[in-house]
Amino acid sequence: MDDQPTLTATRIEAGRLLLRKGRDDDGEGLIETQTDERVRRFLGGPRAQAEVRATVATVGAATLLVADGCYIAADRESDDMLGVVTLSPRDPELPGHVSEGGGELELSYVFRARAWGKGYATEACRALLRCAAEQLADQPIVIVTQTANLAALRLADRLGFAQLGTFEQFDAEQVLASARLGTFLPQ
Repeated sequence: MDDQPTLTATRIEAGRLLLRKGRDDDGEGLIETQTDERVRRFLGGPRAQAEVRATVATVGAATLLVADGCYIAADRESDDMLGVVTLSPRDPELPGHVSEGGGELELSYVFRARAWGKGYATEACRALLRCAAEQLADQPIVIVTQTANLAALRLADRLGFAQLGTFEQFDAEQVLASARLGTFLPQ
């Protein structure tokens, strides 16, 4: 799966949201998602704010958010950054795969705390998966999250991912869940 085609969309319409490529004016939102203790609770903890600010100032948020499959979830009316959603190959060196050799596409997301509990993550993930299903071949998609992250497990369930098992990573039990990309095609 090393030569997977990538998403070509630069904008994805999603109800209340717009998924778009990152820009330098997303810097404050990016800093918040990397340094907020609540946001980083299941992601290894907050990063040092001075360090993240220095990186954003030196490199720019647009450069940090340029990866294929990486989108800013922005409020459709204000264009305010609410979070980041990504669909990218899972590193074959990491545990948690459904295909021999790994490299499956992994769905991940992080949202500012003020955007929690409003359905934005569900809306953004569905839109990204629908777009990917229209552009890419049917294949397994994985979500990996800590067993303790009940909100993420509920989201995976709402999206239609089936839990396949658990494994240890980052000193915590992780859940591996999977779905087929083709299931996200519009009906």
